[in-house]
Amino acid sequence: MSKKVVTRRELLDRWRGIEEEDEDDDIASVDPLKRHRFRQLKEEWFSDAFNYLIFMPQENHIWCGSWDLMGPLLETFYNYFKDDRTDSPLKLLFDRTSREMRQCTQCICQYHQAQELYSTEYDPTSIGPLLEVLRTLDEERISQHLKEINNRLRCGDYDIVHGSGEIVGVMFEVLMFPILLDDSYLASEFETFIDTIDKTHELTLGGHQQYPGVYALLFHKGRRARSIGLRLAGRMSKLRQSADLDALQLLLKKYISYLAADILPLSTPNLRPRVELDRVTVWLGIKALLGFLEPPVFEEGILDRYPIFLSVVLNHISDDSPEFSYAVNCLRLLFEMLGYKLWLKTSLSPSVMRNTLLGQCFHTRNEKSHKEIFDLFLPFLQSLEALQDGEHEKQRRNLLYFLLHQVTVSSNFSLLMRKKACQIALLIVHRGYTMNPPSPPYECAHMWGPSLVSSLKDSSLHSSLRQPAFDVIQTIIVSDASALVTSILKYQLATSGERCLPLQLDEEEDRGNLFGCDFEENDVSCWNEFSSQADITSDLCGDWMCIPMLWFEVLVEIDPLILPVSFAKSVFWALSRLSLLESDNESGMTPSASHWLRNCGSDISHVFNWKVPSGSNDGGEGVESKNSIRVSTKCMPLIRLFKRFAVDPMA
Repeated sequence: MSKKVVTRRELLDRWRGIEEEDEDDDIASVDPLKRHRFRQLKEEWFSDAFNYLIFMPQENHIWCGSWDLMGPLLETFYNYFKDDRTDSPLKLLFDRTSREMRQCTQCICQYHQAQELYSTEYDPTSIGPLLEVLRTLDEERISQHLKEINNRLRCGDYDIVHGSGEIVGVMFEVLMFPILLDDSYLASEFETFIDTIDKTHELTLGGHQQYPGVYALLFHKGRRARSIGLRLAGRMSKLRQSADLDALQLLLKKYISYLAADILPLSTPNLRPRVELDRVTVWLGIKALLGFLEPPVFEEGILDRYPIFLSVVLNHISDDSPEFSYAVNCLRLLFEMLGYKLWLKTSLSPSVMRNTLLGQCFHTRNEKSHKEIFDLFLPFLQSLEALQDGEHEKQRRNLLYFLLHQVTVSSNFSLLMRKKACQIALLIVHRGYTMNPPSPPYECAHMWGPSLVSSLKDSSLHSSLRQPAFDVIQTIIVSDASALVTSILKYQLATSGERCLPLQLDEEEDRGNLFGCDFEENDVSCWNEFSSQADITSDLCGDWMCIPMLWFEVLVEIDPLILPVSFAKSVFWALSRLSLLESDNESGMTPSASHWLRNCGSDISHVFNWKVPSGSNDGGEGVESKNSIRVSTKCMPLIRLFKRFAVDPMA
């Protein structure tokens, strides 16, 4: 039967009329005549559109120039696998568009945009079967193309330079639409393809465009594909908007569901096999992907979409599974990327998370597992700092007690891990002093003070394990002196006693004179660090607490020759500031610090015995430590005491 020649404009006008009629409520009525007439109009239009597109000049790509006609024709592809004729208009049209998409990225984009329009504009239950057919056709088309290229590359008869259009086209489509990599055959052929191309011409991606398929490669079962994906992702900018993850969401949902249930999620029937997952590969992919996301993208694109993700991570930490290390790394990234927002996104309490981590420590004897969990404690606590609801201090006390008073007596931990526990505990203490504003763990000084002194005395410790002790004591010396100095700036000692009275001074000027040093602005020497620490400490001088027992055990009882030069500098820095405020002629007359303490420091002598820790809640509920003294209550005695102890070794 001859077909009358139709024009592009006529086809577009007719389709517009069909769309308008489709929106007419009468079409949805029970009138069979109207339904039959409407169906007949569409069939006639489909037939004319097929003929128009099939016989277009070969130099004109269908999806490039006639996407507005080709888009509606996608509806007819629902019957593709039911059509047995090889020369049917449907098969002929598909063959032509497939050839054109091998060379043209614009055709690829127009085609996938049309698919996206179908998936967003129509009800999923009604449009799902059509999209499944299109997906199967895409997977077959691209797999076959990759197989042909790989065979020619393997035989050495493929000219990469002259065939670059095909290479660019297939790589563009897979990397822009990563759901294609869920097909087992396609994923395997693509790994072979990019490996070969990368070995002959190091693979790079031009421009500033994001290619979501690069991140899908991070989950590939092949080590080589993951390696290439990792390199390419590192050369792209980090994902800054959650929309950048949209193309990956179907895969991410599959991966996270798999980790949560430990079985492959149910999928729609498909003629082709899906990629088989294994937990190690998925964890490797998630860990790598998180490193390329800005925090808001991770928050909105993963945590908000999959609230179960945090529970999945914790569940794998409480296992003895091979994926333990990957789950720990993911949890660390959660703490570092989201901080306090993590706790606003989950119903899990910090105590539950802490108990999960500590429980696993006692559950296993594996040193590597112990170390990985210990390394989580500091970022865990830092994520709680901004909440300012007491959780940070509570969890810190629990962890310090665990590290210094449970690990050390448990046979579950090796000698090395006991030393590692002390190192982590001192890093936690140091963070308390150096965070801005500072929040030192004075209330439980008796928990960590003796361990600090022990580490300072133990010259057999490896430098990496001993350095935190040096950092802590130097910071304490500088911070305590700064708090005492600032208290004198703000208060004047009455002649009738040691009560401090308010004094109006130019605080910024006085502080600058006392804490400033003559150094360049970009100087990173210890003097610069001391002055910076003094600045953040001075704002809290009214509530600052000192631990005189530490002064005594470190300044008096430890041979200064076993301590680093930086420690002597911190003492010198402190004395130079305190000396500007008060001249203590008695300090050089007393035979020893111990004698001076018995005769002149009797009112604070009660702090010179370490309290024995009774539990992880020591210092909780506002109970102050027996070993700490508030600067505002004993300012002058503390200044005299510090100066006496500091000069004792030189007496």
